[in-house]
Amino acid sequence: MELTPQIKAQLAEQKKQCIFCRLISGEIPGAKKVFEDDKTISLIDITPVIKGHCTYMVKEHYPLPAYMPGNEFNHKFSLVPGLTKAIKKSTVKTGMNIFIAMGGAAEQQSPHFLLHFLPREIGDSFFNFMFKGKPENILEDKSRQMLANNLPIMMTNHFKRHPNQWHIGVGEVPKYLEKIYNSSKIIYEDEKVLCVLAQNSIAKGHLVIYSKTEEEYLENLSQEESAHLFFTASFASTAVFEGLSAHGSNIIVKSGESEDNPDGKLEVHIIPRWGDDGLKLRWAQQPQSQNLEGITSKIKDNTWDVKFEGDNRTTKHENNIQTQNTIPKKKIISKDQSSSIKKMTPQDEIKSAIKKIIQ
Repeated sequence: MELTPQIKAQLAEQKKQCIFCRLISGEIPGAKKVFEDDKTISLIDITPVIKGHCTYMVKEHYPLPAYMPGNEFNHKFSLVPGLTKAIKKSTVKTGMNIFIAMGGAAEQQSPHFLLHFLPREIGDSFFNFMFKGKPENILEDKSRQMLANNLPIMMTNHFKRHPNQWHIGVGEVPKYLEKIYNSSKIIYEDEKVLCVLAQNSIAKGHLVIYSKTEEEYLENLSQEESAHLFFTASFASTAVFEGLSAHGSNIIVKSGESEDNPDGKLEVHIIPRWGDDGLKLRWAQQPQSQNLEGITSKIKDNTWDVKFEGDNRTTKHENNIQTQNTIPKKKIISKDQSSSIKKMTPQDEIKSAIKKIIQ
């Protein structure tokens, strides 16, 4: 999105009141940092729902990903695999969820766009993402075709703005995705991702994105693969928001073994949200009883080598952009081949700010 002077002025005013901007700047002390570089920062959540629960954001204030410049989006999401690996190692967990909320209907509680890392394991009693579809959530053919037309257009325009030498078509399909590929209604695909209509849909327009690399786990993706996966997810959320007149959307990543992901496969769910949809995906806030200092130190020790490797995208030219209609049929490969009256503490101030956002 091209930010007009008016929008920039509005964001500047919003930034003054943003609790996360004040934590990042040090105006409010007590932020428990587990990672920081020149553009991004990750903090232990002040009311963790699960051991190792971290928030992660760019330092500049943006309420939604659409406001973020491409280079900052790329930088942020390139580091997700490294941070996932570090958090899982520190907490000795087998899986990871990432939760992103965009819009009040999607239970976004902060005006500063962020994502939540939620380390997972079987038996952790966290059931928010146990998706159980209903027949009424089946998407009509007309709406499905609209998404199948619009998302590829968005992605083609994206590649025109940010060409990649690897992008010449739909590429190959790993063996472990063959069943999904052949049994699902495909909305979009390129060499690195496959986007399909969810077979166990919890909302109309519920999409699932899979990585077409040979790596089945989020932490094993390259920085470029991770950034592209989330670029696709962001455009998919825009497609369902605009095309289905949704009020918001969630992006939920499942990777590794947990109660809601027993086979451990990497999945990125795009869930359109409406104010009256009855879904409750976000967890209830609980009084924290964890040793935040201890887990902060452990995660910080394991993120020392997380660094942005740089933007691998080529300079702008459109000669290497081809439409999907000109690409040969897909090929299956195996995995082997491939202060009011009393003084408030920082924690009280954070909780107070969150309550105001919720109200």
